[in-house]
Amino acid sequence: MAVIGIDLGTTNSLASIWRDDGPVIIPNALGELLTPSVVSVDQSGNVLLGRPAKDRLVTHPQSTASQFKRLMGTSERLALNGASYSAEELSALVLKQLKADAEAYLGEPVDEAIISVPAYFNNNQRKATLTAAHLAGLNVERLINEPTAAALAYGLREEKDESTFIVVDLGGGTLDVSILEKFDDLLEVHATSGDSFLGGEDFTRALVAGVLAKWQLGTQKLSREERAHVYRVCDQAKQALCEDTQVDVSASIGGKVLETTVTRDDFLGYCAGLLDRLRAPLERAVRDSGLSRDGFDDVIIVGGASRMPMVKNAIGRMFGRIPSANLDPDLVVAMGAGIQAALKQRNQALRDTVLTDVCPFSLGVESAQTLEQGTRSGFFSVLIPRNTVIPASRVDRFYTVTDNQRRVELNIYQGEQRLVKNNIKIGEMTIPVPPKPASEEAVDVRFTYDINGILEVQASVPSTGVKDRLIIQNTATELSDSEIASALARLDALKFHPREDSANIAVMMEAERMFSEALGEQRQFIGDLIVQLENAMDSQDTQRVEVARTEVEQQLDAIRRHWGMW
Repeated sequence: MAVIGIDLGTTNSLASIWRDDGPVIIPNALGELLTPSVVSVDQSGNVLLGRPAKDRLVTHPQSTASQFKRLMGTSERLALNGASYSAEELSALVLKQLKADAEAYLGEPVDEAIISVPAYFNNNQRKATLTAAHLAGLNVERLINEPTAAALAYGLREEKDESTFIVVDLGGGTLDVSILEKFDDLLEVHATSGDSFLGGEDFTRALVAGVLAKWQLGTQKLSREERAHVYRVCDQAKQALCEDTQVDVSASIGGKVLETTVTRDDFLGYCAGLLDRLRAPLERAVRDSGLSRDGFDDVIIVGGASRMPMVKNAIGRMFGRIPSANLDPDLVVAMGAGIQAALKQRNQALRDTVLTDVCPFSLGVESAQTLEQGTRSGFFSVLIPRNTVIPASRVDRFYTVTDNQRRVELNIYQGEQRLVKNNIKIGEMTIPVPPKPASEEAVDVRFTYDINGILEVQASVPSTGVKDRLIIQNTATELSDSEIASALARLDALKFHPREDSANIAVMMEAERMFSEALGEQRQFIGDLIVQLENAMDSQDTQRVEVARTEVEQQLDAIRRHWGMW
């Protein structure tokens, strides 16, 4: 049974498989390697995924969702065409699509996967990812941190027996930094850091704000469709500025076409605050590793957002060297996940490779301290410090703080701050103790953190032998068995277009989006193209549909060239 690697991204997702002597990216039904992480539901209740759904962000924003990876592990739900979905359910739909694409490519069932997650994903977000995989019908025994996956892909290409390098992974929604050492076939992570809310999408939003300011507009003055349109053209401009020093931006707002020119210097000014946020996680990772900034053999940048010159330059200035980007930054994490999948299957080509990782956050419990004013709670007692090599297990003893205390409440936190109110609460449990004077009863607390970043807490009372155990879960959002069954039933009831219609649907959605952005005679012309393709599809004549689709694609491509789009 094949095991695939999956990069479940904020902006794009993709899957890979180990073949012969390396990982191979699996194409989707459109023959493309990247599947946009976008879900839409049309008026007939059909689910659209990937590129067709992305085009509907402009035409039907109220029934289309994107960037939901940022909501993983939260209780927030998104409404699509009258129904609400959790981030786990939407992610499950993307995973189901990747699973179907892999099965079509491999010609066999795929039931197991290795999924990459941001290194700085907290416990709740990791559990949510595993839930999404379960809803998609995938067994996931291993999550791999994204920069670690990228380092694994680079590590196999590294010819030196010994090297130390830093991987900076700036994706669509998250920043991750990992410092690794390669020694023969051992790839060891020494430190990791990041920002779960800094990515390419934030740079696009900064450009949107800058462009609207030039037009003396604010987002509150735009309709939902207009906001989606401006976001799309600015996202394209962001990509164009990777190659060009300036780019023209135009958008149709309120029946008028507004235009402006944005230079790289303009964009740099809009994003100054984001680049400042980039620095702190890099400095923290270097400090935790015990190395100096010039102590690395290589600085590797990955993730689609790392293509921006301002990002390359900022990282280059920090380390005094030009960062390496020898592998496609959009594909390298999926490649590493595919390598990890092969390692799981003990592929002979990789049998000697060993990979270690670290815990990205400090983990501990709330405790009390005796001060001059008396006993005060709310302090963070760390059991597993950040960047501890995993799997790890640590135990500490805590004592009662009041006379005749009958139970000990363990509030479990994740973070780096002295006071628990400034950290993230990830669970709680209660264990009974005999009523005795303060400090005479003890509770031993053991934290065990596994390779997937999932925490298990065990508490025991030495005087009574009473024990309790908790697999930490996000109590506010974790789905119960009945809720999972309900979600599965809801997802199974959704309708999907046949795979063989994918190309037709993709062209139709692109034409609909371009129609919404065009004006006058050009809009009428695109409308005629849509009718032409609709009539061909209604005929169910395969040859007629193919001819019509090809002609419509050619006409749309000509219009895009006229608009200066790619």
